[in-house]
Amino acid sequence: MASACSILYEEQLLCSICLGAFNEPVSTPCGHNFCKGCITQYWNSQINGPAKCPLCLKKLGNKPKLRVNTEFRDVVEHFNRIREKDGPKNIAQPGEVPCDVCNEPKLKAHKTCLVCLASYCEPHLESHQKLKKHKLIDPVSNLEDRVCKKHDKMLELFCRTDQHFVCAMCLNDDHEAHEAVTLERVFKDMRATLESVASEMKKMENVKSASVKKIKGLLQKSRKMSVNDIGQIVQVLAPLMASLQRKQNELVKVVEQKQKESEKQAEDQITLLEQELSDLRRRRSEIERLIKSEDYLYLLQNCPSTLTPETPNPMDPLTEQHIYAGLVRQSVAPIKERVNNEMEILIQKIRSPNCCDPPEQSEETEDMSATNSPEGVWRPPKDELMMIQQCNEVNVTLNSYSAHPYLIVSADGKALSIRESEPLFPAFGWRFEHYCAVLANEGFSSGRFYYEVEVNRSESWVLGVVKESINRDEMFPLIPEHGVWVLFGSLCPKNYEKIGVFVDYEKGEVSFYDTMARTLIRSFTECCFTETKTGLQALLYSFVGLSTVHRPKLYPFFCFSGFITDTLAITPVQCTS
Repeated sequence: MASACSILYEEQLLCSICLGAFNEPVSTPCGHNFCKGCITQYWNSQINGPAKCPLCLKKLGNKPKLRVNTEFRDVVEHFNRIREKDGPKNIAQPGEVPCDVCNEPKLKAHKTCLVCLASYCEPHLESHQKLKKHKLIDPVSNLEDRVCKKHDKMLELFCRTDQHFVCAMCLNDDHEAHEAVTLERVFKDMRATLESVASEMKKMENVKSASVKKIKGLLQKSRKMSVNDIGQIVQVLAPLMASLQRKQNELVKVVEQKQKESEKQAEDQITLLEQELSDLRRRRSEIERLIKSEDYLYLLQNCPSTLTPETPNPMDPLTEQHIYAGLVRQSVAPIKERVNNEMEILIQKIRSPNCCDPPEQSEETEDMSATNSPEGVWRPPKDELMMIQQCNEVNVTLNSYSAHPYLIVSADGKALSIRESEPLFPAFGWRFEHYCAVLANEGFSSGRFYYEVEVNRSESWVLGVVKESINRDEMFPLIPEHGVWVLFGSLCPKNYEKIGVFVDYEKGEVSFYDTMARTLIRSFTECCFTETKTGLQALLYSFVGLSTVHRPKLYPFFCFSGFITDTLAITPVQCTS
């Protein structure tokens, strides 16, 4: 670290006119040093009178002839070389606060004085601390923002009334009788708040870090399972492909064998026809010779007994049309359609995130089911509802804990009925108090799901889905604005036997189907299932970069609109064609 003497020595090597390092230093008769260009320009600016020294104002008479002080110039250059050698480590870089005292190149500031409103490097800070005991802070560049623009005083107070930083003079003017506290107190309060926020953020970081670790583990496991699944899929389909290849080769061999047999038969027939043709030519030649004869007796004695030519063999295998390709095309078409439909349903089931895996069947069971099906032909989905039923069916059971006291939930969680002659007691916790309703155990926050409920042509049922975040005491009325999407049996145009409920979480759709007539009853579109966090929770989420959008679960909702003897039953999905 440079001493105060070195700082003073550095200042002595500066021209007092340009305040920069000496350039071609010259000495005046009075002993002061200046840049040659600076002193020449200074004397040229004086119109009348003798030349004077800019420092001591001593009259020097006519402008003296100046020569460069070579010895002093060498001292200046030597000092500059030393400063350039030692200085680059501390020279202020772009974006750093420079020292306000240093000449070019400026050193990086070490502290900023709030009294002097200046920044000092380490060498200049040493001399500043010896002269004054002012308040120092870490270097800042925007000192003008810390000064009251009206009174030119430091901002030392905070007005809670106007939420402004003020100086002491402001309390006597615009902020008189306002509540003002010191910046230190505001700083402590704010730091306490930030510490609390930082603590919450730390907890969220831990949760998020644990979630990232868990998801990475699940992702790695999922990748292994996916590779395993792909291998098993290839392994399962490989025998089918090999079987088709074998049958193709066998069919080709059969066609080739048939072609060889046809060629052999054709060759035999050609040989026979050629013999008959030769015999026919011979006989024709004899007859022509007899025709030319004039001997009556010879003609009559040698005339052949059979004059009618023999009928050619009608068998001609090569004239038969080759219908093998047509037969194959006709037989393969239904097989191709069945395989394509089976694979399409399988792909849809795999795409659906909430679809249950289909039960495994042996080859014998599949053959039997195909044989026992009507006319032995597989029937593809004939409408949109059948595709929904095949690909999006989920298992739904009733949650007895959420049921109204007047309701009875069966042991398997599939049937719902109303108690008879039971008083209505207040309900607590998750139970419904103002609705004779119950929720399902299963909730869904993504994908698509479908289930069916038997309503037995009643009008007192209410079916649909609700958000998990609903206030069960303030649900009335049952409308989408309250997080409820339901269908009232009493408002339907006719009485239904069974209702199908289909939800597409990603598209925001809730649809109700008459499964017997296979028609759509009603559909809610553009539903808002997601929620946005607000308040401090949203602030904390934004601090840590988390999304404030929440995806609550949707729970199937079952309700009776009247206290009458009635039942509802969740039934397995049956894809009738």
